[in-house]
Amino acid sequence: MRMYDLKQIMKDAWRTYKYVAKKKGKTFGEVLKSTWRLAKLQVSMKKAMDTKREPLAGLQSACKAVSYDWSGVTEAAIYPDNHSGYLGSKYCGD
Repeated sequence: MRMYDLKQIMKDAWRTYKYVAKKKGKTFGEVLKSTWRLAKLQVSMKKAMDTKREPLAGLQSACKAVSYDWSGVTEAAIYPDNHSGYLGSKYCGD
């Protein structure tokens, strides 16, 4: 498999040249060079993301979801009733 999709690079370069760069006075060579730079950056970032994901693959099975039983907790235990400030210290649902 090729590392770079040459057809897509040329399509992107022509599209960029036609709609953006020509109005700014850039040549097709400058646009093609910047498109190649972007393609190389995308490949290197994809490799970096792939290597970053590999060590985390084993951690997915080690993580467990934790659920709490809130049935015995009252509102007074969570929101103490002091009357300082606007609406005391009650949560207003932001």
